[in-house]
Amino acid sequence: MKKLLLLGYFGFDNSGDDAILKAMVDNLHKLDNNLELTALSKDPEKTRRDYNIKSEDRFSYSAVKREIKNTDMLVFGGGSLLQDITSSRSLYYYLWVIKMAINEKKPVFIFANGIGPIRKSFNRKLTKRVLNKVNLITLRDQTSYNFIKSIGVNLSKAKVTADPVFLIEPSENGAENILKSQNLDLGKNIVAISLRHWKESENLAEEVAKFCDRFIDEDLDFLIVPMHYPYDVEYCEKVREISKNPRVSVLDTQYEVADIISLLKRCKLVIAMRLHALIYAAKANVPIISLIYDPKVSGLSKDLGILENIKVEDVTSDKLYKEYKNLTENYDERLESIIRANKIEEQKSMETIELLEELIYKND
Repeated sequence: MKKLLLLGYFGFDNSGDDAILKAMVDNLHKLDNNLELTALSKDPEKTRRDYNIKSEDRFSYSAVKREIKNTDMLVFGGGSLLQDITSSRSLYYYLWVIKMAINEKKPVFIFANGIGPIRKSFNRKLTKRVLNKVNLITLRDQTSYNFIKSIGVNLSKAKVTADPVFLIEPSENGAENILKSQNLDLGKNIVAISLRHWKESENLAEEVAKFCDRFIDEDLDFLIVPMHYPYDVEYCEKVREISKNPRVSVLDTQYEVADIISLLKRCKLVIAMRLHALIYAAKANVPIISLIYDPKVSGLSKDLGILENIKVEDVTSDKLYKEYKNLTENYDERLESIIRANKIEEQKSMETIELLEELIYKND
């Protein structure tokens, strides 16, 4: 029985990172149901319960060291984890775990990561040194590939694939179950909105609320879908509180990824800020207006062929309305485009699984 140790931003109640873990676990079990999977998590008990796999405390030195010794391979999965914009501390943590695995002569597979930006010179050199010793690097976007090239990482073992969440399919009754549990009775025209607080756009909530107010007299519901609990919920509630439109609602409970995608399939379009909100909308085959706050969002918007996008610091109700009108006036074209892009990303995501399979069974 092969043992795989999964490393990522797991157990933090971030929908995007939870989706990455779900995609990894589901597809690894499809690959080989006898694989023994263990995830390093902030909340090991919840991770065990939610994913039916083994889990250990990511902050326990003894547990991490033990699991690395016992595993057959370290799989470093998903997200923009190798970056120093948030802090150098998290970058050092992930590089430290990867380096421990390398020192124990364990194969290391970088699973569809978004890498960068890394601004500090020392951090770039450290990242280059560690990544040049791993076995294979798969990246979720071209921007990450260009970044590792710029810092001198060996590109012969690097390949651009796609985010693993593109492999998650919508659940059958997820939309109905969510609306029932939230006691929401929405019409046929729904616009979903996903926001987060961003320090460089202090008026974002106010401008989005003004945008919603433009439609008070129209048959349109606005459903705000937080992605990171509880932080995004608090921010999204601001929009509902500020808006004069009584048809603005906020999901105040965290739901399964497949159920959220099912819910978004009911929507006319999605205004998405967080990266995985874009992915959920694409999986739902729904046209998107992207609010760009980070290069990863810009890169994915480009990959998905999204033409309606605004830098978050430039968002106003007028600009949002202009993009909304442009999308709705070209709706059929935008719908065909996102369906086509979703299929391409799905195929690229499967490449990650295929490459991992090759490495797992390389010496068998």
